[in-house]
Amino acid sequence: MLGRRIDLICSPTPLHRLPRISADLGIDLWIKRDDLTGFAGGGNKGRKLEYLMADILASGSTSVVTLGASQSNFVRQAAAACATHGIEFHAVVMDWPYPDEPRKTKPEGWVDLNRPTGNLILDQWLGAHIHRLPDATFEDLDRAARDLAGEREAYFIPGGGSCGIGALGFIAAAHELMGQDPNVDIIISASGSGGTQTGLTYALAQMNSKTHYIGICTDDEPEMVNDFADIAFEIDEIFGDPLRLTGADFDLRLDYCGKGYGVPSEAGSEAIRYAARTEGIFLDPVYTGKAFAGLIDLAKRGELSGRVVFWHTGGMPVLFAAGREPQ
Repeated sequence: MLGRRIDLICSPTPLHRLPRISADLGIDLWIKRDDLTGFAGGGNKGRKLEYLMADILASGSTSVVTLGASQSNFVRQAAAACATHGIEFHAVVMDWPYPDEPRKTKPEGWVDLNRPTGNLILDQWLGAHIHRLPDATFEDLDRAARDLAGEREAYFIPGGGSCGIGALGFIAAAHELMGQDPNVDIIISASGSGGTQTGLTYALAQMNSKTHYIGICTDDEPEMVNDFADIAFEIDEIFGDPLRLTGADFDLRLDYCGKGYGVPSEAGSEAIRYAARTEGIFLDPVYTGKAFAGLIDLAKRGELSGRVVFWHTGGMPVLFAAGREPQ
């Protein structure tokens, strides 16, 4: 039993083959369409929120605080989930949060508009209370959000919903995929805050599956695997039957993050064009574009074999954010 959940998304999400790209890359490539989850603009975060919202409702909390970049897909979907349940929603955001001073990510010459675009517009339609702070580290962002949650006596959700409870959504998702096709050899997706990669990796280990999961890191943070191990420990605590995963159990590739979190990469932009013009599928510049660029490179290097599934985690509203126009 995975615990309490509520219905938010339309599932199972479609799984279908990409014939033109399969022929082009010489692999058997399929796509898991979590961009079509159907809730508040789509995306994989709705899976986590089905479990997080159940816990919030059970707690009796009347307000929620979370955090993210200003174009956060999780903030958008969490705001919608709270709105549909009459819960006051707050998010502490920064435009360009970064791991530490040597790894600042804001590109030189980036023009910041004084008006909202992309996900920020949707946040306004949803009635979200957005607390926008000057750029600083992810640690500073997390601390500010926790402080606000304490002041408001609100339920706190870590960035991206990446915690043990949120990751349950992707344990369920792994079983969903295997119910659609038990013959998947490799799964590839973008990996950010870690809930998706941890949940899928944990579930595959539970099932003793031979399916291998590869996460394409969207930031220059090799230390993130330790955060994934912490989330896995939280899942152990929920189940009471620990797997005791460590950082070494997570295949996280760092070669495709470009100049860091939120910064469009040349390879990612080309992957967005390629997927759109061959299969009519839109990727985004923060997550899925970089992940698909990684998939293309791994295929060309002969590192992918058997049936490969690209897990499309969503993020289309960011294509309408200022500065993300095609170059």
